[in-house]
Amino acid sequence: MTFLQAAAFQWINPKAWTMALTAASAYLPAGDRGTALLVMAVVFGAINLPSVGLWAAMGVSLQRFLADPRRLRTFNVVAALTLAATLYPVVTGKH
Repeated sequence: MTFLQAAAFQWINPKAWTMALTAASAYLPAGDRGTALLVMAVVFGAINLPSVGLWAAMGVSLQRFLADPRRLRTFNVVAALTLAATLYPVVTGKH
């Protein structure tokens, strides 16, 4: 997938739509929605761009770190155990 294809794909990202619709319904005033929507879009963009950049940079660093098969195996085991641990409250009913 190219960069432009990935950017275009975000238009059907359900998490992005859910976040945008929730924020609009919760925070936009009943009056002048056009200006408020523009302000909200600018704020979302100002927060999103550095966040995505940081996420991408961390992914590159993690990719380099996990190039070692032993580190990758350790990471996978820890991630699997962490995921399994999150099921404990669901299975036991203890919140």
